[in-house]
Amino acid sequence: MKKAIFIVICAGVLGLFACMADATTKPPSVLPTPSPIRMTKPPTVDPNYFLTATLVPFYTQVPSPTVVGAPAIINVALNMGSGGAGFSANLYAQEVYTGKTFTLFMSAGMHTASFLPTSPPLDMAVQAPGTYVIYARLSNAPTEYHYGYTECTIPTDCVGSPLIALDVLPGERYTVYIADRKAILPDNDKRGLPVTVPWVKLNP
Repeated sequence: MKKAIFIVICAGVLGLFACMADATTKPPSVLPTPSPIRMTKPPTVDPNYFLTATLVPFYTQVPSPTVVGAPAIINVALNMGSGGAGFSANLYAQEVYTGKTFTLFMSAGMHTASFLPTSPPLDMAVQAPGTYVIYARLSNAPTEYHYGYTECTIPTDCVGSPLIALDVLPGERYTVYIADRKAILPDNDKRGLPVTVPWVKLNP
């Protein structure tokens, strides 16, 4: 009996709430209008979009020429100084008479390196015999941060000496240390052309 009374009371309360809810509900003032169905087409894309969007600047890494015969090996160390520690660089060996340019990518070194250069020296194979100037440009800022192989080996003391032109012979190995950030280098668009910037040969 008590259970029946409890059920009746609960039903009455729920019914009262339902009636009050219906009394306060108002119809919307503005009824939604259906939108017409239209045919949609994908946006028009220029067929050359991906060609133009993926162009790379001319100063980035490009494949080196093929070496014919026994190459000369140039072991290149780059002292980036405090301005370039931890960044990657492109290394270049440009033949002074023909302009033939060999390039090598040097990955970023440790950002917390206590000694410079911040990346280990790399071996670059070049066509021999030949006479080469060797220089480097940082990948992220090639026009602002560039270094040449000169007589200067301490970046803070360098004043922009002429590039050293290194004579190489087939099968021989050479070591260079690039540190002169003030050296005048061949322009980005002058790779592949004879070197016209100041360069000297050191007496053996």
